[in-house]
Amino acid sequence: MDKLALRVYTQKTVCPKAFFTKERKDPPLRHSRVLVFDTETTIDAYQNLKIGYFRVYHDGYIQHEGLFHDPSLLTTEEMATLKSYATENYIGLYSLPEFIDDVFYPEVYELHTLCIGYNLAFDVSRIAKKAAKSRKRNKGGFSFILSSDRFKPRIIVKQLGTAYTFKFSSLRKKSDTPHFPGHFLDVQRLAEIFLQSRHIPLAKAAEKLATKTRKMTVDEHGTVTENYIDYLITDVVTTFEVYTRLCAELDLYQIQAPLTKIYSSASLAKFALKQLGIGQPPLSGDSNTVGHIMTAYYGGRTECRVRKKPHLVTVLDFTSMYPSVTMLLKLWPFIVARWIDTKVVTEEVRDLLAHVDLAFLQDPSNWGGLTVMVKIKPAGDILPVRMDYNGSGESFNVGINPLSSDTPMWYALPDVIASCILTKKAPEVIEAIRFTPKGVQPNLTKSEILGIPVDPRKDNLIQLLVEERQKIKQRMKGMDRNDPEHGLLESRAQAMKILVNAMSYGIFIELNPEDRKTALDVYGLGRFSTEANLFERPGLFFNPFLAVMITSASRLLLAMAEAWLQAREVPHAYMDTDSVFAPVDYANELSAFFQPLNPYGIDIPILKIETGKVNVWFYGISSKRYALYYYEGGEIELIDYKLHGLGHLLNPYPRGSEHWHAEIWRDLLCLHYGKISRGSIMEKYRDLYALSRLTVSTSQVWNRFSNLNKRKRWNVTIKPFNFVIVGFQTINNEGKVVKPLSAYSGYPQTVVHQPFIDYNTGKTMSGLHCFKSLSTTILQYFSHPEYKYKGDIGYLARRPVDAQGVIYIGKEANKIDEQPLSVLEPQIFRDKDATMQQILAMSTAEAEMRGVGREAFRQIKRRITESGDINLNTPAVKRLID
Repeated sequence: MDKLALRVYTQKTVCPKAFFTKERKDPPLRHSRVLVFDTETTIDAYQNLKIGYFRVYHDGYIQHEGLFHDPSLLTTEEMATLKSYATENYIGLYSLPEFIDDVFYPEVYELHTLCIGYNLAFDVSRIAKKAAKSRKRNKGGFSFILSSDRFKPRIIVKQLGTAYTFKFSSLRKKSDTPHFPGHFLDVQRLAEIFLQSRHIPLAKAAEKLATKTRKMTVDEHGTVTENYIDYLITDVVTTFEVYTRLCAELDLYQIQAPLTKIYSSASLAKFALKQLGIGQPPLSGDSNTVGHIMTAYYGGRTECRVRKKPHLVTVLDFTSMYPSVTMLLKLWPFIVARWIDTKVVTEEVRDLLAHVDLAFLQDPSNWGGLTVMVKIKPAGDILPVRMDYNGSGESFNVGINPLSSDTPMWYALPDVIASCILTKKAPEVIEAIRFTPKGVQPNLTKSEILGIPVDPRKDNLIQLLVEERQKIKQRMKGMDRNDPEHGLLESRAQAMKILVNAMSYGIFIELNPEDRKTALDVYGLGRFSTEANLFERPGLFFNPFLAVMITSASRLLLAMAEAWLQAREVPHAYMDTDSVFAPVDYANELSAFFQPLNPYGIDIPILKIETGKVNVWFYGISSKRYALYYYEGGEIELIDYKLHGLGHLLNPYPRGSEHWHAEIWRDLLCLHYGKISRGSIMEKYRDLYALSRLTVSTSQVWNRFSNLNKRKRWNVTIKPFNFVIVGFQTINNEGKVVKPLSAYSGYPQTVVHQPFIDYNTGKTMSGLHCFKSLSTTILQYFSHPEYKYKGDIGYLARRPVDAQGVIYIGKEANKIDEQPLSVLEPQIFRDKDATMQQILAMSTAEAEMRGVGREAFRQIKRRITESGDINLNTPAVKRLID
């Protein structure tokens, strides 16, 4: 049975009571006084602090510095080395409690000094003496006790997306003084944002920012020597220099953004829009309408269409895909609008769909009229379809497939047009509504951003940023890379790219799940109420209409490329959000076809051929699993590859090459070409295991170590933000899933020989059979189907979907079995009344087909009839409704 998974819009049934808090000052934009510290720890599973170093800077000048330590974890020789180093270099030496009470709190809490570190959450947890799970609004995070003085507040750390928030807890005392939450900054997160590099290490950040001081290397960790202390101090100096360079990067933006409130590139976009006086774009219609729009939200199109058969391709990329379609659809007026007008245009849309073709879509003047939502009754129409394609019940994916449904569905007009040009037929249109922006917001303000004067009443900031970036790139082409101006221009161009992409999509679909279940009104194709779900609080610029239109128009551009190639009876091999892997002989002509759609005021190639990826071999397994390479004379030269699902694996070799991911792909390609056998791969990787490193970043993960930590002293427990080893899940002899969780080791492959915790049950287990071998993992990866389509080898056909109902889901995450444990599945919103009616109407034979016995089914029905209620989470009920 094919059930469609649709997104929904939710509102709290009862508006929360207003409550009053003491007024808090906005954090400063910059900080004159900064405390930066770093720690070095034991190299065992507990990662306890041995030594640390701090510096306090004021206006860039050193005011105070010192070493601190835990004497209980230092040998006599290490203690002597530390004291000697401190004396000879005139550096203060503190015990850990002295550092906390005499330096940290006086600076960070009393003087409001900014506290920074590189991976700050880890270092804060190292200087803590105890931790607990935080509660209420901070549920899911940690509350760290640093001092024995109860008048010194705890530090609360909570994960927020890919960042962490830090704040002092409020003390339980009456005071007229406003609560001070502290100023904290994780320099690594700031580097990730401005340097666009996930998990960037300190050494790499320093290299990219060309700091004067660079991170040292040491041969051995964990033993305190003079060289190791030098290493620690250099880390602190490098961190501060990286911080100052990142502040300079932020200055380029000319955005009034507090450093401590920048959690992602989306934060920059929000501050930029607020600086222009732009508030939340008005929602389009009432809650029912917003619900209809949310059901039409799908992400980017990603698919492998030529599977496990080498195919020569040229890779083409759409220039600034989301900003470009924002321009084509003329969405800036929606962003600054005062209100949105709606108009029923059903007949107009029916007429358009009867005649639309590629020539119509090649004219940019036609795109401004596509801001329409369409209610259709699909009958074999090729549309985005989100469902559980592999039948695992664990994940939903989006495929572009022929859909038939007795239930009418809402889609954005660009998606419906895409179906028309691919099927050569128009769907049955029930209703169409055009959305039109009216007026402008009253507080719009002129400002300068990235050196560009912007008047939001008449200027399109997205257009200005894209055009200015292209001009800068043209200037850079004739310059020497060693020219100082080249570096400045490169930074400015990168800043423009970050900002324009951040304000072209994600902020309009931002939803933040709360931590407690509450009574909700759920709006999808219809409306119902529930008390079994978390409220997903909309972000500051939440406007699903904009997100739906941007992603829908992006899929339309890809559909146009497919239709153009289809007319020439040649297939594309792969598509991914903004790229097309096209047959080599058609790449230039395909690129030229899209050029009339250039929405900018300068000559920019809209679909450009990617440098270095012309006439290359493509080998695809499934979405996000492919390699591009040259193959000549039996030799394989990798150009690019995606290792989705294996990318976070720990290097299995103690001192192996950092390019071992590429080695896996070479082995897979050699397997295809018959140069090696499956047995060769089994032999090569048989004694290695698929392991990943996981940070204990949420209290939910920390809970799994509660039995291991029970009744133990703090320094012999697995603590928050410790690193742990997680094995890929296996199935035990009883058919149950086992996911091993082990204490961290510098030699990860050794943990398979030690007892571990099963993440799913919390039980302590042991045995090699519970760990998945790397050879099995690699071969399963090689065999991974493209579930969204039909076929095995060669060109895959679309998979027709006959919808038999819908499932309403919340915010999605890219969740696969091998990903870190902290990634959550989307919540499912169920209409309990409708579900009970569905069960009552079900026959006993149908229940038995779903795995529910006759007597159990009878009892479920009786419970519904007698009590008018049912528990939707029992295994039997889940089998009936799923």
